[in-house]
Formats: sequence, structure tokens, C-alpha cells
Amino acid sequence: MMELLIEILIEELPAIPLLNNLNSCKEKWNEILKQNRLESKFDFFYTPRRLVIIHRNFPARQEDSIISLYGPPSNIAYKEDKTPSKALLSFLSKNNIKQEHITTKIKNKKEIIYIEKVSQGIESKKLLSNMVIEWLNSLHFGKNMRWGDNTQSFIRPIRNICILLNNNLIPCNAYGVQGSNIITPHRQARIKYDSVKSNDNLRANSIDSYIHILRNNGVVLDQQERKDIIIKAFKTIEDKHNVQIEIDKELLDEVIAITEYPTVLLGRFDNKFLEIPKEVIITSMKENQRYFSIYNGTKPQNFESKTNNLYAGFIVVSNAFMGNFDLILKGNEKVLRARLEDALFFYRNDIKANMNFGSLTNIGFIDGAGNLQDKVEREVILVEKLLYAIKEQCSEASNKQKATLEIDINKDLQSIIKTLYHAKNDLLSQTVGEFPELQGIMGANFASIIGFNERECLAIREQYLPHGKDLSLPSSNFSAIINLAIKLDTIFTLFHLKKIPTGSKDPFALRRQTSAFLRICVKFNYNLKISDICNLAMNSKDYANLDSKILNEFILERIYGICNHINPSIVRAVLKLNIGIVDMFYRIYALNNYCDKIDIRSVISTFKRVANILNSTVDTKNMINAELFEESERELYNNLLVYKQQKKQIILEHNSDISPLNAQDFLHQEYIKNLVMQLELLFSLKKNLDDVFENVLINCENLKLRENRISLIQDVFNEFLEFGDMCQIAI
Repeated sequence: MMELLIEILIEELPAIPLLNNLNSCKEKWNEILKQNRLESKFDFFYTPRRLVIIHRNFPARQEDSIISLYGPPSNIAYKEDKTPSKALLSFLSKNNIKQEHITTKIKNKKEIIYIEKVSQGIESKKLLSNMVIEWLNSLHFGKNMRWGDNTQSFIRPIRNICILLNNNLIPCNAYGVQGSNIITPHRQARIKYDSVKSNDNLRANSIDSYIHILRNNGVVLDQQERKDIIIKAFKTIEDKHNVQIEIDKELLDEVIAITEYPTVLLGRFDNKFLEIPKEVIITSMKENQRYFSIYNGTKPQNFESKTNNLYAGFIVVSNAFMGNFDLILKGNEKVLRARLEDALFFYRNDIKANMNFGSLTNIGFIDGAGNLQDKVEREVILVEKLLYAIKEQCSEASNKQKATLEIDINKDLQSIIKTLYHAKNDLLSQTVGEFPELQGIMGANFASIIGFNERECLAIREQYLPHGKDLSLPSSNFSAIINLAIKLDTIFTLFHLKKIPTGSKDPFALRRQTSAFLRICVKFNYNLKISDICNLAMNSKDYANLDSKILNEFILERIYGICNHINPSIVRAVLKLNIGIVDMFYRIYALNNYCDKIDIRSVISTFKRVANILNSTVDTKNMINAELFEESERELYNNLLVYKQQKKQIILEHNSDISPLNAQDFLHQEYIKNLVMQLELLFSLKKNLDDVFENVLINCENLKLRENRISLIQDVFNEFLEFGDMCQIAI
């Protein structure tokens, strides 16, 4: 085994494309190793200027392989006198094989000339250059560029390709560069070599010498080590100044990707800027400058957009390992001060406006659907319909489900309408004009200043949830209702305009909005049927062209999308029931959990038999007569009665204690466990059902007995239908 080092030196890589493709970099190299029969473990490292692969135990050559060669059929390979035909001689010559080495094999019921030939493995050093070039050609970070007179392209210009195999440089000429083992140091360290004619001190002849050169010249190769350096420096600053640094994971990853030697510095800004809501300060620091925010003591957890205990300072991670750090800090503080001056000016002007920033009629919504004011008017009409639909559903549900609405339509409708009318006003503010990502957040801040109550402000803040990678859902019924009305109008309007997603294209993110709508309904126990949702758009001139059948299918598609980790036939089995979406999701997850534990094939066969028997329709109401049962029927019936009693107890236990959901959850795991327990009890009836089929003739000539037996089976089958049509499940 040998040591292999590959370093691709590049001009500074953009962090986000690099981070998005880290797994791809490793997977592509693994594929190339596999294709070349040189599979071995490796470490992958990156800095803003280099991609590095290190193998500590790399094969010296490919393993030998056995090649199976098939020639002509035997009856064609030989002449009548048993001498080789031209076809056989051609096969032998083409593959450099002697006649005495051939055998025959039966293939497709014919005897075929056959030979197994050993292919000698090629030395690794003869393959590596082409493998590295193939790897680079396979990487796609986004838009590529060309440089100089080079015809090949990459995301940034490649400056060197160093391939060291057991201390020997493997020549590689590609991307306009001739590979070298002279290692480029940190840009600051480069200064001391500019006046030196020889770069021998930078010439690597092994993996260890390579790492030594980098470390002595301002480059920390291991990204995990760079992260540890940053985290350790954070802790030192926190302990010294009694503050807490908010560690944004995405920002931390980005900072690690843009530094070769991270140096953590604490900067400060004027206390007057703490008048600005903390979100504005944090956004300005993070998005524009890649700074980390700091809190006095501990970070606040409440929703309010007031500054609270934000510290008048910031953390910058510099890519410098020597020099005047005070000068670096002053430069960063100067840049931030200018940005915060602008933010403070915008914010003060917005406060004076008292949320009268202008008319939403000046902002178009979607071509054919008017402006944002038109959208708000549609939402106001829709939200009342939605509330009454949910109220009707809750009135038919359990007391526990009723309690989850927590909204009195008569008292709260006007508050909801007022919130909807003001929800989008911040889009016209100067602050959101400068920081678009703060829409909703700034609206909540402005609403609080002019006297809106806490839940109205919270609803404005949470109207866009969930967004991006954050799957957090609204935290209250009031917020959820407003969020749903906004999303439903968008969905209905786009379906009315026939702007329905096709294939992978979804320019208006309708799939995401529909999935969010379903998740919110489940979280807050709004057990609407899909038909109830579609009916909200009926008899409205605003959605006159909406096809409810197409919308229904689209919503069903999103249920499959949310449950993409579950066997689609299990989802289909539950969807056949046409029940409320809350019951639907709980049954899908519970049935999937249960099916993972059992041999579902035997269950399917039993229920297909049941379905065939029940094809003869019988009105089962009050038809079961226990006196007519045989022994196996009586046992099934008695166990069925026991199950029904146990089912009631499980439901009561669930409704008596439901723990609060986390922000990102939309299903109660405890309830799923209860449903799985119920399924276990229910499926225990399968043995009794099989015994009945084994010992009793269901379709007997005696009509009274036949109807009684079918009624019993129907009663059992109805219990299973509470979870799904088991006949639909496929393995």
C-alpha cells in the first residue's frame, strides 16, 4: 500500500457552491476509484483555495480481474471436419487466445465458445493523472469560467495540480497548468518567499511534509480543526466579556469555508444603534458582513422584535494570521457603522409613518390576479369561510379537538380581519425595502408600536412560516388561521389562473405552500377533508376557473410527497378512506410503523379474501345473531367485542393528555404509538378470522346463516377500514 496526496490549488472558491457540493466531491472520487478498481479509504479537506484528497493506504496497482469472453456457437466455431472455422480463428486472434485454452458454456440454451481471461491490473501511477482530471471534469459547482487561453472550464481558475504517490510527483498537465509539488502558502505568508529565488522550502515530498508546510505558512488544512479554533475563541470571548455569541450554523460553515487560518476578533458599534430592532442589526451583520451577533448574558427566546439584551458588538472571523488586527477591526467597524446609520434612518422614518407606508395597490401580485390589496380582500372573504369550516369540523369531533381551536368566531373575526389588512403593509416600508428578508418581522414590530395586541403581532410575524430550510410552523391558532388564509388564496388564485406546476417546474412554490398548509392543519387538529378544502373555493367569482378535481389530485400528490419515506401503497390504502387530513396522516404513520414490524404479505392475502367475500353487499345493521355462531365464529366475535372496548380506552387515554408539539413537529408521537398499539390489538383478530375461513363455509346455502356470517366478517372488516383499505398494500 502507498500514500497518495492530491491537492487542487484554485483561486478563492465561493463558499455556498462549495458547501452545497461537498458530498458530491467525495462521491465522485469514490465512483472513480471504484471504476478503476482502486477503492480505498480517504480523507477530503477543503479551504477557500484548495481541494485536497489524502489516502494513507492506496493500492499500488489495480487488482487483477477475470474477464468472461463469449465466442461463436460451437456449431459455427468448427467445420464438419472439426477444424476451427474462420469465426473461431477471428475470435482467438482478436482476444489473443490460444485454441487449447477455450472451453464451452451453455447460454440461452446454446453451446457457446467461452473463456475466462485474467486481466492484469495496471499500476496506480499510470492511472492517477487521468483519474484526477476525470474527477475535476465531473465536479459541478454552478457556473464555470474560462481563463487565459485555456479551453477547459472550472468554477474558478486552477493554479496547480499536485499528485504525490509515495513521495513521487505524478505528472499532470491539465487546465493550462503543469502539475508541481511546490505548495502555495497563505497569501500573507507568500510575501516572505517573493524575494527568495528558490522555493525548495515549499516543495512537498510526502503527506506529512505537505501538512507541515501548510501549518508553518498560515494554512489549517482540516476544516474541523478550523471549526474547533473558532469555537474555542468564541468561548474565550464569552467568558472574558460575560456575553453569549449566537452561533448560526450556516454562517459558521460559510466562515470555515472562506478562511485558511481563522482569527476571531471582537468588534463594537455605538449603543445608539440598539434602538434598531435586533433582527435588522443581526441581518445587516450576517448577510452583508458575515459577522456573528452577541447577547449580554443569554440569548432571549421570546418573539418580540425589540432589541432586548443584544450586545453592542459583533464577532468577525478574519482570514489573517499575522499583522495589525486593530486595523482590521477598525475597517470592519467603519463598514458596519455606515450600514447601521442607514438602517437607523430608515427605521425612524418608518416609525413616524404609523404603518401608513402607502397603498398595496401599488404592488402587483400575479399577472391576472390584481395587486396585493386585491389579494388581501380575497383573504378576508376566505378566512371567514375557513373559520366556519373548521368550526363545523370541531363540532363533530371530540372535546379535546374542540379545545384546540381556541378562537371565538364572533369575537375574534374582526381582529383576524384587521391583522390581514395590515399583514403586508411592511412591504412598503423603507426598512423592508433595504432588508427584504425581514418582511413580516418588521411588520410585527411596527404593529406592536401602534398598539396591536401580542397575538396579532405574532400572526403578522408568522404569516410566511414555514420558509426555507426552517420547518417551524405557526405557534398559535390565531397565527395558523391567518397563515392558512394567505396560503389558500395563493393556491386557489394560481389554480384559477391555470398556473399549475408541471414536472419539476414550480415557479410559485405551490407544492411547498400546499405541504405547509397540510402540516399546519395537522398540527392544530383542523381535521378538514380534502373536499372541504376544495369547497372553500367554490361559488366564488375570484376562483371561478378553478378545477376542484385537479386541485384535489394536487393535494393528494403533496400527501405522498410529505410521506415520501413511506411505502406509497400504505399511503394509498389510507387515502381510500376519504377521511379528514389529521386522521389521514396519523393513520398513515401508524400503519407504516406497524407494517415494519410484521409480515404484511399474510395480512394482505387474508384481506383480499375478505374483500372477495364482501363483494355480495349485505346490510349489516343489527343483523349479527350470536346464537347462530359456530365455535370459531363465536371466538372471533368475542375477541372483536374485547377489541372495541380496548379501543375506547386507548382513545380516552390519548384525549386526556396530549403534550405540546415542538415548533417543527406536526404529529404527536405518543398518539402514533397509541394507534400502533390499537393496530396490534386489531391485527390479533386475524388469526380468529383465518380460523373462521378454515372451519366455516361462509357462502352456505342457508340464507340466514350466510347473512349472519357475512355480517360478522363485515363488522371485523369495518374496524380495519378505520385505518385503511388493507387490500391496497403492496410489498
